[in-house]
Amino acid sequence: MSHAPTVTVLMTLYNKGPYVEEAVQSILAQTFTDFDLLVVDDASTDGGLEAVKAFADPRIRVLESAGNTGRAAAANRGYDAARGTYIAVLDADDRMMPDRLARQVAFLEARPDIGAVGSWTSLIHAPDVLVRMPAEDAPCRSAMLFGMPVLYPAAMLRRSVLEAHQLRCDPEWKTPGMDYLFMLAIGRHAGYANLQEPLSAYRQGTNNMRHARNEHQDWRILVEAAFRFFDLPATADELELHMAFHGQWEKPFDGARTRRLWAWTQRLKTMNKERKLFPEALFEAELDRRWNHLFHRFADQDLGAALAHLRLSGKAPADRLIYLAKVSLKRWTGRAA
Repeated sequence: MSHAPTVTVLMTLYNKGPYVEEAVQSILAQTFTDFDLLVVDDASTDGGLEAVKAFADPRIRVLESAGNTGRAAAANRGYDAARGTYIAVLDADDRMMPDRLARQVAFLEARPDIGAVGSWTSLIHAPDVLVRMPAEDAPCRSAMLFGMPVLYPAAMLRRSVLEAHQLRCDPEWKTPGMDYLFMLAIGRHAGYANLQEPLSAYRQGTNNMRHARNEHQDWRILVEAAFRFFDLPATADELELHMAFHGQWEKPFDGARTRRLWAWTQRLKTMNKERKLFPEALFEAELDRRWNHLFHRFADQDLGAALAHLRLSGKAPADRLIYLAKVSLKRWTGRAA
């Protein structure tokens, strides 16, 4: 390809041999054709690189590595070599819908304020399940402390933003989550958006980087990094409490720990009022939503945690009281037996 394409599709590859051919085919089948596909192989050993090279398409470029350097460093080599006005990310075990590039290019052409646009995502093993993301910048930012504002493997990025601010992944990052921190960095310089339709399909299973790892430990490392990114002070206990908003905890919640979590939510709201890091009303609504979502899990674990949650919430809906009565009876009868 002699001219610089409108889009560089960036795919990092490491031992995704059983899936990479399907991923590449989904890119080559795009209705938007002014792209090149840049595959950065990180020293795969399972035949995945050979599968990519078997495609006879001049739009495919391959960067090989003599040794495995990790996903973050491999992605950086791709960003350095990208030629497109936009960079579309696709993991080597995922799929694009045929009109993904066309839809995202049209959006970015119309919205120069946006630096990263994603979409909803379906699950390959359960296509009726959709991961829905907020449409506009403000609600995306309200959830930045809890997860990606734009799903990295569904994202199209404005390359000029990356180059103007020298945005790259941390090459030393070896645990899951480098994509989350990278997306946070983009938000310092440009807006977020998500198209309200599934334009990518995500594969879950043993192929994922998080598989067979200590999930709690990985999340703790990532949560600490996010708080450093926003320069938000938090004690070790507060960070551990915050893990509950990611569905992660090692120590069960009782009444006292539930009260500490509530105090932490109030401190977060106060810090945000002072620092104005996130849209205030939306951030508080997101915190409240995550707090409310924990009630049923607390009720499953401990009566004191559930009662503390109800008292601190200042409301006791009938459905929650009924649920609490049922699980408490089940727990009591189980102990009696």
